[in-house]
Amino acid sequence: MGDVSGHGAAEAALAVHLRLAWRTAVLCGQSQLGQLRLLERILVDERPDEDTYATVVSLVFPPHGRSVRMISAGHPGLLHRHSGKASWVEPQPGIALGLFPGRGDWSETEMALADRDSVVLFTDGLYEGRTAGGRLGEEGLLRLAAQYAHLEPQAFVDALVRGASLLAAPFGGLLDDVAVLHLGWNRPGRV
Repeated sequence: MGDVSGHGAAEAALAVHLRLAWRTAVLCGQSQLGQLRLLERILVDERPDEDTYATVVSLVFPPHGRSVRMISAGHPGLLHRHSGKASWVEPQPGIALGLFPGRGDWSETEMALADRDSVVLFTDGLYEGRTAGGRLGEEGLLRLAAQYAHLEPQAFVDALVRGASLLAAPFGGLLDDVAVLHLGWNRPGRV
């Protein structure tokens, strides 16, 4: 999951370039760190100005299905859904792509998984909207997630986005683009 800073056609085009480069790197067997280095190089070469950067979180699910390996390049944390509850997970922080080219300090975080666990990735547009109490923020998003944690995956994502949108509506709505990805695996009886 990634997000390019700024708004406009140039930033959208850069996001497309980065997505295609990431997909190519994955298909060519690049490691997570190799992928981030490649993406940063492309971002630096293609960005509309030197202030443009991108945040990324990369996940790998080993074949055994009992953990997830995460690397964050300045991207927000993620939600871990387990046993009808939701918790906030913050991978080891790393610098966003393009802020200090060539100085990526990215490192891997591994998290154990149980049967029926899932993770939810999103862009910061989901929680940066203003609400009656100020910005929704990570804590507000976690409160929403906890409220809807009992729902099935699609209903959970829909309720999370709808809840954030409704809270921000009186104050201009969600002003940044929103992307949400719900990943579930590891069903009982499967290895």
